[in-house]
Amino acid sequence: MNLSSFFPYRNDARKVLIPYLQLLSEDQWYAVHRDHPNSIAWIIEHIARSEDDWIHVIGLQGELTLPGKLDTPEQLLQAYIDIRHRTDRVLDSLKFSESDPVLPLPTYSDGWQPPSPPTMRWIFHHIYDHETYHIGQIGLIARLNGFGGPLF
Repeated sequence: MNLSSFFPYRNDARKVLIPYLQLLSEDQWYAVHRDHPNSIAWIIEHIARSEDDWIHVIGLQGELTLPGKLDTPEQLLQAYIDIRHRTDRVLDSLKFSESDPVLPLPTYSDGWQPPSPPTMRWIFHHIYDHETYHIGQIGLIARLNGFGGPLF
C-alpha cells in the first residue's frame, strides 16, 4: 500500500489558503498585533521550513531544499507551494510497512519527545498536524489585525 493513501486530505486546506494568501497586501503579510507575536509571513515560512526539515533532513537524512533567504510574500508563498510538491513526491514514492524503522531525532532544547515512535508515517502525520495548527493561527492573526481571514 502506498503511504499517500493514509493522507488523502493533506492538501485540502491549501486549496482555500493559497488563493487567500495571493490576495493579501504586503502590509497584511507582515502585520503583527500586540496579542500575537507572529505575522502571516512568519507562519508561512515556519510551516515551509519545518516541513523541509522534517521530510528532507530528519526523514530522508539529506539536505534542506528551500532557499536560505525568502524576502518577499511572493517568495514565501512559492516556497510554501514548492515544499509541498517535494513532500508529495516523497510521500508518493513510499510504501507503507508495519515494520518501518524508527528514525533518529535530534535532541530538542526544551526536551520535547514525540508521543509515539517517529517513523516516516509519523513524520507525515506530524507535519500535516503542524500545518493545520498554524493555518488556524493565520485566521487569528488576520482578525486581530482587522482584516478577514481565510474562509475555512
